[in-house]
Amino acid sequence: MPANLPPQARAAERRYIEAKTLPEKIKYLQEFISSIPEHKGNEKMRRYLRRRLAELKEELEEQKKRKSGGGGGGFSVKKEGAAQVALVGLTGSGKSSILDSTTNAKVEVGAHPFTTKEPIPGMLEFEDLQFQLVDTPAIFEGASYGLSWGSQLMSVIRNADGLMIVLDGYDPVGQYGTIIKELGMAGITTDMSSRKIEIERTTGGGIQIACTGRITCRMEEVDSILKEAGVRNAIVRIRGDAGKEDILGALEQTKTYKPSLILINKIDAYPEAPKEFSKLTGKEAYGVSAKTGLGLVNLGREIFRMLGIIRVYTKEVGGGPAAKPIIMRRGAKVIDVAKVVHSHLYKNFKIARIWGPSAKYDAEKVGADHELADGDVVEIRIK
Repeated sequence: MPANLPPQARAAERRYIEAKTLPEKIKYLQEFISSIPEHKGNEKMRRYLRRRLAELKEELEEQKKRKSGGGGGGFSVKKEGAAQVALVGLTGSGKSSILDSTTNAKVEVGAHPFTTKEPIPGMLEFEDLQFQLVDTPAIFEGASYGLSWGSQLMSVIRNADGLMIVLDGYDPVGQYGTIIKELGMAGITTDMSSRKIEIERTTGGGIQIACTGRITCRMEEVDSILKEAGVRNAIVRIRGDAGKEDILGALEQTKTYKPSLILINKIDAYPEAPKEFSKLTGKEAYGVSAKTGLGLVNLGREIFRMLGIIRVYTKEVGGGPAAKPIIMRRGAKVIDVAKVVHSHLYKNFKIARIWGPSAKYDAEKVGADHELADGDVVEIRIK
């Protein structure tokens, strides 16, 4: 190991080496990694330790599967609707009450701690969409180390399309700190700024790069790096300037980004909680009351905004718009719709006609790079 590690990193390394159990090893290795200064001289060591951490977590999962008789007893929720949103919070925050108030799910709402023992899904209606909300067992200090149901809980969170972080109005700042810490230790972040480069694998179209800054290496090098890592079809979104090291770092990124909506519950009792929370944390919070229903009527719209998605309706030549929309990410272009619908449309794309918010006039002719807006109707013409 490099000799220039600070004392806290050396101490964490010693605790990791001396740890006897897998959860302890995972805990102290995470602490060790987070205490290593982030500069180029330490990057190789950090990559090695991140791989070792992933191996330890897999080993712990295998142990739990063997104890439960081959893996029966884990958490699993099949995705339904336009997106799956996991409700995450400490015990008593009101996750179950919110699910009960906004969906058709049968939920046990109890006054005693840790009432929810396994994930419970319910469908929230929003205009012509449905969002699947999943009430999860309470997060707790040590969940990221694999204690109790921690590993299964983090697996559900990683699988979700977005998170609804539910906080009790009595102590929202303290609860938020605990949740973010546990998510971070489990390799999950809700901070988009921590992800300079995002690599979204696709089923076709080759490598497409969207960059808001300057790429300091040749495009051929980027293409070569990705293909060597087995990535042949992907959309690469880069915020700011980036070079080869940044691309390599993104491929080895251990933190999974999840968009999130912060809900502060019980504002009937703590009406100033959202404002105080935002003042202290700089984070936007949405106040609700599961008891009175205050704020819940707009929950679907807030989730839609948080997920960063749009609805696009396809239309055949001479026909009407499809009743069911295609869900795309904000910033999607006409050619992205062609890829989703059928490879034949993508490969033989000629022109498209657009009706809706992004069109200057009805049936406007646009090219493949036309950026779409929520509610657009798209008619694709082929060669």
